[in-house]
Amino acid sequence: MALLEAAIFFQDDILIESKYYLHDYDLVFDETQKKTVIDAITNLASSAFGDNIQNFAMGDHVVFLTSNVIEIPQKGTDSKISAPIIMYCIAEKDTNKKLLTESMKTALFQFVNRYSFYDISSKNKDKFKDFTSRFEKIFKGLIKTEEEMSRPERNLDKKQINRGSYGNTPNPTYGFHGKF
Repeated sequence: MALLEAAIFFQDDILIESKYYLHDYDLVFDETQKKTVIDAITNLASSAFGDNIQNFAMGDHVVFLTSNVIEIPQKGTDSKISAPIIMYCIAEKDTNKKLLTESMKTALFQFVNRYSFYDISSKNKDKFKDFTSRFEKIFKGLIKTEEEMSRPERNLDKKQINRGSYGNTPNPTYGFHGKF
């Protein structure tokens, strides 16, 4: 279970991107493939999904999408243009989908509320660099570290622990005790 990449983009430009691969050879996409995937994601998210989170599987990975609409004032008029700002994450298939989607909603909400429409529409990536530390806080439980990889035991979530390690013991009792 691990988040591998998280990115927010606007009008085909990546505003902020964080990668959490343990090794360079683990990359899911090279830069050319990523550009193609981002174009496809932009088209899908802006035309089909609205602001709903969607996901699709690609081999051993899942790509999650969410979008939000920002209003950009037009110069010299009182009108505004609505434009989607899109977030995607690439994760391993067994990643906790509910936790990841909630984290994505939080991250995109905080990003849109942290930066002005001018910052976002000007696409000055230097302004967004500080937000990578916020990504790390938001996605903390989803990012795999070298330390976790070196531990032989599985990391258990609260539901698994409250089940009395059901499924984590070599000979589970399934709630039955004693002899028959």
